[in-house]
Amino acid sequence: MIAVEILRPRAGLTPISRRRVAVALGLALAVALRRAGRFERVEIRAWRGVPDAAHVRGEEVDVELGRRVDVGAVDGIAEGFRRRRWDGVTLVLSGELGAVKLGVDIDIYAHEYVPVQAGISSEGLDVLAEPRGHVDGDVVESFYELFDVEREKMETVIDEFVGEMKRVELKVAVHTGAGAYPLWRLAARVCALRGYSFSPEDAAPLWCRPWVRQLARYLYRLSPPGLREFAGPRGMVKIARDLAPELLKYLAGRYVVKPHEDALQLIPLSLARHRETAAELRDVLAEAMKETAGNKALRMIEEKGRLDWGEYVETLEEELRQRLAVAK
Repeated sequence: MIAVEILRPRAGLTPISRRRVAVALGLALAVALRRAGRFERVEIRAWRGVPDAAHVRGEEVDVELGRRVDVGAVDGIAEGFRRRRWDGVTLVLSGELGAVKLGVDIDIYAHEYVPVQAGISSEGLDVLAEPRGHVDGDVVESFYELFDVEREKMETVIDEFVGEMKRVELKVAVHTGAGAYPLWRLAARVCALRGYSFSPEDAAPLWCRPWVRQLARYLYRLSPPGLREFAGPRGMVKIARDLAPELLKYLAGRYVVKPHEDALQLIPLSLARHRETAAELRDVLAEAMKETAGNKALRMIEEKGRLDWGEYVETLEEELRQRLAVAK
């Protein structure tokens, strides 16, 4: 699966603007797949309830998918969400990606909580793409697998997706007023999932924006419960911001890293390498937090009679800096 999430808290987007962004991202992903592979058969169906309904009693949407995202098509589908109260729209693609015979369902949700309520995901999402295919008799069940089976093609898909996000500009309404924004500024997270799991080992990051906050979120998930709460999410954001050069250097040895202002495009060198990286970071964080929450925290308490949060975060940051420096 490829999961796409818009900025939270939606960058102040109104409901109709949020749906337009979700539709544009779903169409951009479909366009990227078509440019990287051979997908001539495309259907678009709207549904209520769960995505499976699209194949049974879904309403056909009369929109043609070209080689570029058409803002008029985005507006038409988003208006259907509002007027016809669709819960989602599914783009069904059939064709090939390299040597893989592939069908792809790209679900675009009316609200981020739709996949949670439908039991699809444990987290709110805006777009979810699911492949169904085979190569040389082997079944392909996720885009995560495809980064090993057809890595160059998948890198092309993500390159084309990011290129389309940079090309498309949408007029949206936010809490400060209306304005035109490039699509890439509204996409927070894109990852390839193994199954439907968002555990760090099973969710390979492909796009992060703003990357410091997204990486802080990733590091917090990797940190051991019971210790990560000392620094908290806010402390982890500070650490990620201060250690940005070290973290970029660390990632560059494990992924193809392509910066885009305050965003990062990432492509795993291999899935085994991604899983090794997650395991290594898990160990690095655990060791640094145990040391900081143990001997060093006791020293702070002895010297000041209390545990100072700011000093604790700075001490943890220095522990992580030293450990990242020696990580191979």
